[in-house]
Amino acid sequence: MKLEVNGKQYTNFVSAACELRLDSLSSQFRFEAVAPKGQPLPFKGGESCRVYIDNEKILTGHIEVVNVNYSADSHIITVSGRDKTGDLLDSTIDAIPDLSGDGLTLKGIIEAIIKSVGLNIKVIDEVKPPAFTVTEMVAAPEAGDPAFSFIEKYSKMRQVLLTSNADGDLVIASNSGITARGAVQHIIGGADNNVITSDFSYDTTGRYNFYKVASGMNPLALNQAGDTDLASVVNQSGGVFDNDIKRKRTLVLISETPYSTTPCIDRAKWEADIRRARGLIYSAVVPEFRVGGNSGELWQINRIYQIVDDYIGKTEQMLCNSVTFTFDIDSGSNTSLGFVGQEAYTLFLPPDPLAEIAKNVQ
Repeated sequence: MKLEVNGKQYTNFVSAACELRLDSLSSQFRFEAVAPKGQPLPFKGGESCRVYIDNEKILTGHIEVVNVNYSADSHIITVSGRDKTGDLLDSTIDAIPDLSGDGLTLKGIIEAIIKSVGLNIKVIDEVKPPAFTVTEMVAAPEAGDPAFSFIEKYSKMRQVLLTSNADGDLVIASNSGITARGAVQHIIGGADNNVITSDFSYDTTGRYNFYKVASGMNPLALNQAGDTDLASVVNQSGGVFDNDIKRKRTLVLISETPYSTTPCIDRAKWEADIRRARGLIYSAVVPEFRVGGNSGELWQINRIYQIVDDYIGKTEQMLCNSVTFTFDIDSGSNTSLGFVGQEAYTLFLPPDPLAEIAKNVQ
C-alpha cells in the first residue's frame, strides 16, 4: 500500500489500512511509519492525497489527522483521513433558493448542494432513478442544515445508496447484481481454503415486524400542485411486514414531503430491506488484497461473491458490503470482507403505467 501526497509516493509503512463501504458515503485510511530520530515530519495535515494498492488507486482524499509519538531513538508518525466526500459529510448548507420543478433529479439536487458549499466533487449516477415531480416534492434547504443529511433523505425517497469511488466522487448506487469471480471458502479438509477467520451475526434489535410510512405535508409542493386532488398527494400511507420478525414491533416514519400510497409502500420496503441487510452480516478475513491471492482483481464492494463456510454453515452467494485492506509489517497483507444478503439494496421500482394499462386491457 502506498500513500501519495502532493505527487510524491511514500512506502515502507509499518502498518496501513483503508476501508471502503457500500452503505457509507466516505472511505477512510490510516498509515503508520517509524522515522529515524531527527528526520523532519513530512506531513502537516490537510494535504491532498491518494491511496494505492499495487499502483491501483483506491482512494482520493485528504490527510485529516497527524499524530507523532517520540521515543529516545525514533518517532512514530500516524496519518489518517477520508476521501473527498468527507468534506460533504462535515459541511452545512448556506441559504439557497428552493429546488423544484418537473424533471428535478436526485443528481440535480445533490449537485446543487455540493455547489452551494463550494466543493469540487463530481456526482456519478449509476442508477438514474425517476425524476421528482412538482406535486411530489420541493427541496427546501434551510441555512445550517447538514448537507449530507439533507440529500440523504431524498436518496431514501428513491431507494438508493450514496457512496464514493476511487476518485472521491459521490456515487448514486444500488445493488449492482454483478457476480464476481472468486469465493470466500472454508471447507473442512479443503486444500484451497482462503478464510483466516470468519464471523456470522444475526441481529434483530434494529428490525421491526411492521414498517409504515405516512405522507408528510410540504406546503411548497402543495402550492405547486394546482388542481391535483389533495387526497392523492397528502395524508396517504403504506406499509410492509417483515415476516421474519415475529414480535409485534412497529416503526412509523413520517416522510418529509407528500407521498401517494405506492411511494409510501416502496419507501417502507426500502427501510425494511436496509435494516434486514444491516442485521444479517457475514464477515471474513482472507489473505492478500486480491481475489485468489495475488492473481486476481482487488476485492470490491457491490459485487456478489460465493460464500462456502462449513464452520459457519453458510453456502450461498452474498453481496460484498465492505472491504478493508490491511497491511502490517509483522503479519503481512490481508483483507477484511463484510457481506449482506444477495438481494440487499435492491431498487423497488414504481409500477410502469403502460404495463398496468396493458394488463387491464387483457
